[in-house]
Amino acid sequence: MKRLANVRLKVKILGLIILLVLLIVSLLTVTYTVIDYKKEMKNAENSAIQTARTLSYMPSIQESMFSNKDKERMYIFEHVTGETGATGILLENKNGQVYSNLSQSISDELVKGRSSYKAFVFESAYVRNVTIKDKTYLLGIAPIILDYETYRKVEGTVAVVFDKDEIKKRAISGLENIVIVSIVVLIAGIFGGVMLTKNIQKDTLGLEPFEITSLYKRRNAILQSIKEGVIAVDSTGYITMMNSSAEQILGIKGIKKGVPLNKLFTSQDIIDIIMSPKQMNDVEIQYNGRTIIVNTMPFLDGDNKIGTVTSFRDKTEIKNMINTISEVKQYSEDLRAQTHEFTNKLYVLLGLLQLGKNKDAIHFIQDITQIQELNSDIIFNHIQDEKVQAILLGKLAKASENKLEFVIDSNSSLEKLPTKFELVPLLVIISNLIDNAFEAVSNIMKGKVTFFTTDIGNDIIFEVSDNGMGIKDEVLPHLFEKGSSIKGIKRGFGLANVKHELDQLGGFIEFETSKDGTVFTVFLPKD
Repeated sequence: MKRLANVRLKVKILGLIILLVLLIVSLLTVTYTVIDYKKEMKNAENSAIQTARTLSYMPSIQESMFSNKDKERMYIFEHVTGETGATGILLENKNGQVYSNLSQSISDELVKGRSSYKAFVFESAYVRNVTIKDKTYLLGIAPIILDYETYRKVEGTVAVVFDKDEIKKRAISGLENIVIVSIVVLIAGIFGGVMLTKNIQKDTLGLEPFEITSLYKRRNAILQSIKEGVIAVDSTGYITMMNSSAEQILGIKGIKKGVPLNKLFTSQDIIDIIMSPKQMNDVEIQYNGRTIIVNTMPFLDGDNKIGTVTSFRDKTEIKNMINTISEVKQYSEDLRAQTHEFTNKLYVLLGLLQLGKNKDAIHFIQDITQIQELNSDIIFNHIQDEKVQAILLGKLAKASENKLEFVIDSNSSLEKLPTKFELVPLLVIISNLIDNAFEAVSNIMKGKVTFFTTDIGNDIIFEVSDNGMGIKDEVLPHLFEKGSSIKGIKRGFGLANVKHELDQLGGFIEFETSKDGTVFTVFLPKD
């Protein structure tokens, strides 16, 4: 069975067609032969009885029973057997005299077997089968009745004899035509089979059934193993395939295959995207309280759309992944900056100690400790949210590394933020504002950046100010647009990203700028 499963489809179809043609031809041949044989036998019986009756009415035959006209009698016998295809004729009178063109042995056996008894006694014509030496003969027997005006009398009988083997040969001779037709049908079947297999292989892209089965199983395994949700629909909007990830992301249960989209989805936006004739990439939609990223790929047969494959990704998972990566990156940057900062300070201390300036070294340590304690007090005692603490620690280290003055206002106070304020949005908002302030004061003497935060009231407020040169007038109208910057190529995305995150959180931003510096103030509603 395993070997049979790997036989090529072309061989299977051709083999099946040839087998079916041979089977049908064989059945037709046998059926035709049997019918033809029965027909020939019936014709022979009719011919035998009709010929026997005809001969029994012929005056020459009636007279020949009482005369020696052998030549005339034999002429009639030969002529009749030639016309009817009979084997011979047997004439017998009531006195036991026999006249026949059959062989002597056959004539003797027929007379000995009293085949004409019923005709003599009952004056009836009939058909009879007689077996002589393993050969069967068909006899049509009729009585010869003479009319003597006042009475009628059976004076003899006539029997027309047919050899059944000859009848069979005539029936079999018709098989030649059947064989010719069978060969033509077989050739036509093979040709049709070849054309059929070519058409099937074209539809299956030349793949064998076992290869298609293997591909189907692998496809299902791949689709079920990926975390991205996948749905396939036909051109009429009926689902043909859905993997388990799509069920989880979309919250769908039960049988899905063969179900129309409008029965499965309550959102018309999803249906419109899936049924769109164009390819859709990274479209964000809201469904069941989730933000889902949708991609579609229509597949075509020529110019006709025959279906669409749609993939779904849950943006929540992507955000969580980004949050984790950003958090690790932020911690890495903080550690790097802090390491670099303290390495530089250790080198200064080492230099002072080697020069014997112990008092200067002590003063240096005291200054650093005082600044560190001040910053630690504000960050860890006044600001309770760990995400904001991590961001500010990183920015303090970066300011120290770049020799910039970064001050956290001692009046700042912030409780732990609600869970809706995730790390990534806060990182984008606070980091971009502080980094822009650092850049604004990087080229001036005694540059200073101040950070202030408070959550008193209904809003959470972040304020970043600098004493730089202010924002140029030509930039102000497009300040929060992507790419709006005079700093160079691939710049001008920071404030645009800040605006985007604020829009997502329902907040807003204000700013004031002059030649003496710039202040950005962010308002985030708690509710």
